Amino acid sequence: MFGEQIVGSLERFLRIVVRVAWLNCLWIAFTLMGLVFAGVFPATTAAISVSRKWVQNKEDVSVFQTFKKSYKKEFLKSNIIGIVLTFIAAILFLNYHALLQFGDQMPVVVVFAYYFIILLYSILVIWIFPLLTHYQSSIKNHFKNAFIIGITNLPITLLISLFIFIIIYISLEIPSMFIFCTMSLLAIIVSFLSMRVFEKIDHSNIDMLEQNPTVETNH
Repeated sequence: MFGEQIVGSLERFLRIVVRVAWLNCLWIAFTLMGLVFAGVFPATTAAISVSRKWVQNKEDVSVFQTFKKSYKKEFLKSNIIGIVLTFIAAILFLNYHALLQFGDQMPVVVVFAYYFIILLYSILVIWIFPLLTHYQSSIKNHFKNAFIIGITNLPITLLISLFIFIIIYISLEIPSMFIFCTMSLLAIIVSFLSMRVFEKIDHSNIDMLEQNPTVETNH
């Protein structure tokens, strides 16, 4: 009896390991299929979409089919969002170098304003792709709601940031993780924590998200 429990637990663990590795491989493959820049954003959205199904205990869904369906469905929208985020990141990068060049000549208010914008940008990056997988809405609404949800649920935002930092830090120490599990672990963590917030919103009467016919939950 005890031996059967061990075997069953080991089997479940190995099944989880294989699924995590398979999801990571799909993310790499579909990112490359989009020539990296055009593939990384829809692949990330698809990875979060698969993880979302796991969090909802829909473990019997096909990982490949769910991934491919989300990749194709959100290809255009996720790439538009990704281009906007990349453009903002480039501006922030240039401003950072400007701050370094001016050094002590730069007013303290400007420095604080810069890091405040970095904080807002981080909130945007953390929440916009989970929102894309959970809600059907316009790109404009996704950007707006990412700010609203990220700021009003700051503890969860900080917790997600902490986990992202830990996973990336460990992956840099153990580079092979990037091949087998880094992206899938990030997707699972983000999905698990963001779903706690989305479920609360979905079951609440508070009009946190803009209520119009174009805002629907993805099932």
